Amino acid sequence: MSRILYAWELGMGYGHVGSVLPLAMRLQERGHEIVFALRDLSHAERFLGRRGFALLQAPVWMGDKRGPELPVSYADMLANFGFPDRAGLTAMVRAWRGLYALVRPDLLMIDHGPTALLAARGTGLRRVLFGTGFYSPPRISPMPGIRPWLNISPERLLEIERQVVATMNEVSADLATRPLEVLADLFEVDEDFLCTFSELDHYPRTDARYWGPFFVSEEGVAPEWPTGYDERIFAYVSPAYRDFEKLVSQLRDLSCGSLIHAPGLSAKQIAKYQARNVVFSPEPVQMAQASREADLVICHGGHGTTAASLLAGCPVLVLHRQVEQLLLAQSIVTHGLGKTINPDSKNPSYKQLARDILSDPRFAGRAQEFAAKYADFDLARQIDLIVARCEEIIGKPRATEIDGKG
Repeated sequence: MSRILYAWELGMGYGHVGSVLPLAMRLQERGHEIVFALRDLSHAERFLGRRGFALLQAPVWMGDKRGPELPVSYADMLANFGFPDRAGLTAMVRAWRGLYALVRPDLLMIDHGPTALLAARGTGLRRVLFGTGFYSPPRISPMPGIRPWLNISPERLLEIERQVVATMNEVSADLATRPLEVLADLFEVDEDFLCTFSELDHYPRTDARYWGPFFVSEEGVAPEWPTGYDERIFAYVSPAYRDFEKLVSQLRDLSCGSLIHAPGLSAKQIAKYQARNVVFSPEPVQMAQASREADLVICHGGHGTTAASLLAGCPVLVLHRQVEQLLLAQSIVTHGLGKTINPDSKNPSYKQLARDILSDPRFAGRAQEFAAKYADFDLARQIDLIVARCEEIIGKPRATEIDGKG
């Protein structure tokens, strides 16, 4: 039996713990021990703890954000998570290495974890990436900008990368680990499980192997819709969304039935917002069934939710809250699979956006074409392929990584 440490460092939402559940259970069935080191444990018991998985708190950067509020590249984003701070980054790396020493994994499976990756360099630990395209940028230098509409020059992108790599190499020297030549070296792994489709990749790339998306299709309660409506909207949105009340109010104005899952909404708040044509589910809803039965899914652009909706042939309205979701939303719009809000809009009309999608059959048609294209996608087969590849990697002798002067 081997031990696998699953590490999640950056991001938000329970998609990070929910999406890996089918894979973790299959690995567990195969006799492997899975230990989870998670950024956010608030939903971990519901998905993982009650199934016997060991849970640990991942090292998380709590210091100042030295990068811009609106980063223009992956390197620029890292500046908000301790990467310009030599002492702080060293402490984070030591914390991750302490966790590795405690768990003693045979394999690291890293979700979105740049510091976890940096800490693994020089240890000889076998490691794989698991997640969407955003967590695994193209291996080029400079990496593409994450706000392509700003047309940031390659020279500027390269300068931002060099600044981040310089601090990383100072930390590497302190820990006698070989330096990075470019930021892409951080992502040297035994396998990159790029769990998406080309249409849902956050970056343009030509040489990728796509393993297909991960999501929990049947976890949760069955959807219970308002009765008496020909069209249905399923919304999975956060109560912290800037326009949450406005969104709910405008859904009430539509002549269709809406089912909303807003995690953390109290019973008092549900009573306040509920209407004849708008009902709430306090529990997570089975995404596959909800998407099959809905005419439109509204979400924040979480990858699993978006993929599940489109695989069911249902178009999406993306209410992005951060740049990762905005990049996915732009890809959705480019492929005609739905719409999104203008990032510069101060007063978007949610009911008009919903009406635009529901009244134009081309959106449903393209979503159904997407579903037909990937009709052969089989989550169970995908899991078996990934498990087989992980076991192959675990069975190999540990690589000898050259430290120090390289």
